[in-house]
Amino acid sequence: MLRGCFLDLVLGEPPNRWHPVCWLGKAVDLADWVAPGRERGCRTQRLSGAATALLFPAGTFLLTRKFLRALPRPFADLAEVALISTTVAARSLFEHAGRVEDGLMLGLEEGRREAGKMVGRDTDSLDEAAVIRAAVESVAENANDGVIAPLFYGLIGGAPLALAYKMVNTLDSMLGYRSEQYLFFGWMSARLDDAAGYIPARLTALSAVVLSPLVGGSASGAIAVWRRDAWLHDSPNAGVCESAYAGALGVCLGGTSTYDGKPVDKPLIGAGQRPPEVQDIDRAARLMVASAGLVLALGELLRMNVALIRFITGRRRK
Repeated sequence: MLRGCFLDLVLGEPPNRWHPVCWLGKAVDLADWVAPGRERGCRTQRLSGAATALLFPAGTFLLTRKFLRALPRPFADLAEVALISTTVAARSLFEHAGRVEDGLMLGLEEGRREAGKMVGRDTDSLDEAAVIRAAVESVAENANDGVIAPLFYGLIGGAPLALAYKMVNTLDSMLGYRSEQYLFFGWMSARLDDAAGYIPARLTALSAVVLSPLVGGSASGAIAVWRRDAWLHDSPNAGVCESAYAGALGVCLGGTSTYDGKPVDKPLIGAGQRPPEVQDIDRAARLMVASAGLVLALGELLRMNVALIRFITGRRRK
């Protein structure tokens, strides 16, 4: 896991045509197109969506494991390192955040353009404060989805489980909408993503609390906002991450955002604190990277201790 994360930090994301997560997205597109029952009643759509949400991650796990086991040991190790590096997007997220900050230095229009590459909301009419808020919220939420959660599952089950999680997350991002098209077909994808991200999201928040002094924040303030505001968000996981980051940075997130031309009012997280400023984008990005390092270090330490205990226990039995 350590080597995979190091490879991500050194090389970043591979081109889309070679990116396994992009392949997962194409598989979901195909499922969305050919899934049976899409034009029938809600019960059939639910069943079809549930089968898609369960079979695709399971298939991803089994196929990845079979592929790695079919390779000779040295090549299998290299392939696993390469695959793990594609599931962790720490460098990509850090660079995207930096581009938004740099873009704002050049002008509002450039900042909007760069923010549009990070977030799903409409950015064409955002003012500078809204662009900054969008970037900070994106870093906070993707710290879990794109960094801590893949780390968590990679530490447990290597590349097969990390890629299976990415399939779960990809299904949710593509199908888990409360729209007329996906309300029933995508329900299981959304619920499964909530379940898969539950523990990693709390690790993301906890690491932000512990490391908040590194970015000039307060651990007690982060805990206070987390406890008070996490439940306000529609997502049980995004709310935890955003509230912890808002508290750690001492800023207020949330408010009105526009999606496909429709305004959506989101509750204020960290109400009473100052609006985020341009330097808070970098603070959030640095907190994300530090959190990833903390979780990785603790995870590797735990794995070493477990391996040592098994070694000692095995020798005693002999």
